[in-house]
Amino acid sequence: MAYLCLDIGATKTLVGILEEEFKSIEEIETKNFLRDREEKIREWSQIENFDEVAVATAGPIGEEGRTIRPPNLPQDEIPIGEEFQEFFDKVEVINDCHAGALGEYVYGSAKTEHLVYLTMSTGIGAGVIDEGELVQGWNGNFAEVGHMKISDHGECGCGAVGHWEALCSGKNLPKIAESMVGERFDKAEQIFDRYREGNEKLEPLIEKVKEYNAAAISNLINLYNPEHISIGGSVGLNQFDLIIPSSEEKIRKNSINDLPNIEKCSLGEEVVLKGLKALIKKGREGDYREF
Repeated sequence: MAYLCLDIGATKTLVGILEEEFKSIEEIETKNFLRDREEKIREWSQIENFDEVAVATAGPIGEEGRTIRPPNLPQDEIPIGEEFQEFFDKVEVINDCHAGALGEYVYGSAKTEHLVYLTMSTGIGAGVIDEGELVQGWNGNFAEVGHMKISDHGECGCGAVGHWEALCSGKNLPKIAESMVGERFDKAEQIFDRYREGNEKLEPLIEKVKEYNAAAISNLINLYNPEHISIGGSVGLNQFDLIIPSSEEKIRKNSINDLPNIEKCSLGEEVVLKGLKALIKKGREGDYREF
């Protein structure tokens, strides 16, 4: 049996063919995939007789696997589920952060029934495992934590002001850094690289990001009471030591619940694909046990 798994992120899309393990993983720029997706879907339908397609995409997600006004994708509405259903019999679409939570819960190093997977990348979002089950909410968009208000400043891609994503995401950090230090940055990675190289003018920005992240993570602890928080996404994975306060005190300051373990995601960039594997496994056999 073979399964086609897609992780559609804001910047890149990972494509994996799953048998017992992932046979191949392809990386495509998301803007190119979305532009040429009909051609790609048709191509995949011809190369192998897939038993199922599992798609993880940035949300929010509406009926029939349709993304609705996703702040970090280049189109306002993407009927991705319907488009795959034209070529495949069984298609499941899930929020990418929910898939990340499943991946870390089933295949990651954190052995707990109470877990939050937090992605900090182009955008910010989360998936929650409680009592060993994925919490999806009313219509599959639970824990859109990037749109939690933590300030009165910073315009978010959704149009609101003061959201966590507006202040600490990879998409928005370059314009915040430019306004603070008067230098142009094309992407967030350049900010962190220059800071590591000794650009002291960026220190107030790094400290502010830590302050915002501490406040927001405290909110997650108070809301979801996790035993473990796993942090992924390109910013979270590559800049963990700079953006997450090393002192528990900054997070404890606003947390009423016990502090969980807070660690870098153990599965790296493949966490969402691994979550899709777990999703397929549960659909086949009713649980998340490994193949």
